[in-house]
Amino acid sequence: MIGIIGAMSIEVEGILAEMENISVKCIGGIDFSVGRISGKQIVVAKSGVGKVNAAMCAQAMIISFPVAAVINLGVAGAISSELNIGDAVVSRDLVQHDMRTSAFGGYALGQVPGLDVVAFSADAALVKSALLACETVFSGSSHNAYCGTIATGDQFVDSALTKQEIRDNFGAFCVEMEGAAIAQVCYLNHIPFVAIRAISDKADGSAETDFVTFAIKAAAHSAKIAAKMIDCYISFNSQPAAHLK
Repeated sequence: MIGIIGAMSIEVEGILAEMENISVKCIGGIDFSVGRISGKQIVVAKSGVGKVNAAMCAQAMIISFPVAAVINLGVAGAISSELNIGDAVVSRDLVQHDMRTSAFGGYALGQVPGLDVVAFSADAALVKSALLACETVFSGSSHNAYCGTIATGDQFVDSALTKQEIRDNFGAFCVEMEGAAIAQVCYLNHIPFVAIRAISDKADGSAETDFVTFAIKAAAHSAKIAAKMIDCYISFNSQPAAHLK
């Protein structure tokens, strides 16, 4: 079974529209929709915005359903100057840009106390599959797909200063509010994961206008990429990454 998590309705409705034979189970106030895409069993949930909601959703999904991999999809603000609105970023890894615990002693910026990593690496095979799906979805369009670091924090970044700080500290391609929390939960549960983010704004002060105008289109891009990724992915039931490594 493949697990898919988006924060907002616009981020999951495209996937839900592709699913057949849907049944819904509510856990902790979150609706988990179980169905099939291209014959493969899928569970989809709207987590709500922010790291706590995202982590709670991911853990409930992993405990309650036999997920072999988790895909986080949605929209993000651009950090890299290479990115344009509508482009996609597939996570090489994810970091929490607002985790600052150096006062505890010995922890790097972004490092969660008690964990031995700063960035949570996405599964290599899922990354490859997502990038191949991006090529198909973007074929004939002006949009591009990139693979890089995605930064997560409990703030909507619309400041050029904050954007520069995140870029300098982490080399992030884009910024959002859920991905690294989901990645941390998957890391602790030994579940392969990847995040797919479509760019909805430039995270530079024009974010309010850009977000309202482009978020729906960007969310549709990420949903199409995830659907295509599922359509061409061969075996998630066991050893999901083996055939692509």
